[in-house]
Amino acid sequence: MKTLEINRATPHTVPRMTPTLVQRFVRRRVVDIARASLVAASSIGRGPAFTAKMTTTTTTTPPPRRIVRGVVFDMDGTLCASAALDFAEMRRRTGCSTADILGEVDSWEEARRRRAYDVIEEMEREALATTTTLPGAAEAARALDEMGVPRALVTRNAATSVDYFHEKVWTHTPFSPRLSREFKPYKPAPDAILHICETWGCAPSEVIMVGDSAKDDVVSGNRAGAVTVLLDSGRTGKWAEEFGVEDVPEEMVPHFVCADMHEFSALLTESGHFEFRSN
Repeated sequence: MKTLEINRATPHTVPRMTPTLVQRFVRRRVVDIARASLVAASSIGRGPAFTAKMTTTTTTTPPPRRIVRGVVFDMDGTLCASAALDFAEMRRRTGCSTADILGEVDSWEEARRRRAYDVIEEMEREALATTTTLPGAAEAARALDEMGVPRALVTRNAATSVDYFHEKVWTHTPFSPRLSREFKPYKPAPDAILHICETWGCAPSEVIMVGDSAKDDVVSGNRAGAVTVLLDSGRTGKWAEEFGVEDVPEEMVPHFVCADMHEFSALLTESGHFEFRSN
């Protein structure tokens, strides 16, 4: 295993979307990742599978592909979904007044915090029975496995939920490492991703973080220095409206946006942006 090299040079810097690009994504879903990268920076290369879909005539000489040695996945909303987990109801039952349920609960005094976690864990257990793998997740995992590229999981869910996911829902090779909210500080802190990079022996810039939450997954990945991919899933419009397009915090802006895991698989295998290497 290689020694961790945080400052290792990379072939090129991947630009993140600007607030203007965020607005464009809200108005019209981008079908493939290459469109986003061309709008963000014309110096990024294009994959042959996407060339026919481009709406621009810009031509450039592709730079060296970015080296990627691992991919970190969020769990809920990225790899799987539960029809029964109602976060609005969770906020009501716990008495939370903000969208960041765990962050708010952890700021309370011990007795109140324990009561809130009892509610959260009860609702999570009830939701497990309806948990299913999202379309395209297995395809993305299989593509990485075939290339010998490791994949990890980082979630704000409890360890019991992660165990259930692997035992009852996920039928493929387990994610490793897999870090739940018991690993602190949890997302949006970058610590879990940095821990995984150290375990893999690679630089954060050689890792992709993919998830469906701009405020948790994207922020965590950006703070770590990873390439960030946001699964839109209808959320982009919501957080752009909530913060105001021009006021979206810089660290919430991803490098790339995909509509779902199928498009993420296409990014991995067809975009031509990355050169994958096993550790």
